[in-house]
Amino acid sequence: MSAVSVIVVAPELNEYGRRCLDALLEIDGLEILFVPDEDPGELDPRIEMLASGPELTTGAKRQLALERARGEYVALIDDDAYPHPSWLRVAVAAMEAEGSIHAVAGPTLTPPDDSELERIGGRVYASPLVSGPHRWRYAIIDARDVEDAPSVNLVLRRDEALAVGFDSEDRWGEDTLVCEGLRRRGGRIRYEPGAIVYHSRRPLWKPHLRQLYRWSRHRSAYARTIGGNSLRPSYFAPSALVLFLAAGPFTRGSARRLWRIGAAFYALACIAAGADRSPVRWARVSGAIAATHVVYGSGFLAGLAGARPVRR
Repeated sequence: MSAVSVIVVAPELNEYGRRCLDALLEIDGLEILFVPDEDPGELDPRIEMLASGPELTTGAKRQLALERARGEYVALIDDDAYPHPSWLRVAVAAMEAEGSIHAVAGPTLTPPDDSELERIGGRVYASPLVSGPHRWRYAIIDARDVEDAPSVNLVLRRDEALAVGFDSEDRWGEDTLVCEGLRRRGGRIRYEPGAIVYHSRRPLWKPHLRQLYRWSRHRSAYARTIGGNSLRPSYFAPSALVLFLAAGPFTRGSARRLWRIGAAFYALACIAAGADRSPVRWARVSGAIAATHVVYGSGFLAGLAGARPVRR
């Protein structure tokens, strides 16, 4: 495998970060660049630590590490994720096989030892009713080209990463900008099902929904200001659902009957998607699917109305 530099950023080194770094150390030949806010103290000598201070955004931290990276390829992984042993071998092989592939993404699976509420969060994301055409981000499906990929699992050619850059004044969301930059340079982003990382989810309810709202604000702000890979109809669908549900009290006559039919059909779809042997888990999954749609759709509408992403 060609030389790979792996970049991990975090506010601090916690138990998730230690899990991530330990798993990376089990893969031979990596350059590991860890970028926390402050020096966490003694680390394995194979890890290069770059304390950045708390003022830098996630993208700026990754840019700092990118400029120090020496590998032919640069891999991004979040500190609350950890790689499957074949992660980088699969990703690099895909790029070496086809020069037009500038980046490779893979599925981010929920760790089997996460808490039940975290696993339910992962199940919600993997539901076709939630992720739709983007289900590949959370499940193993057939390989394909994609337009956008999260930086929790993204491997790039270093020269392309340098050309596009990771820095962003937004606190999060630089992965959307990076992928759009790669596409505008004529590069392909390839989903490879074998390039697996395991990603711990935010547990239900408040952490899960807060993260969703943040994501939706960023996505809609980019749809409004940049366009490109943020203009997929699937990103707008939850907002259409929110507007449809909110219109119910204002409908009359046949329109009201149609609204009731649509709302009932949607409720049944959520119930069916949450099916589980445990009634409590079934109720949680079904309820979380509906809450995910409403919160994401509301945040997306806020972004379309002019709300800006969270800045530095």
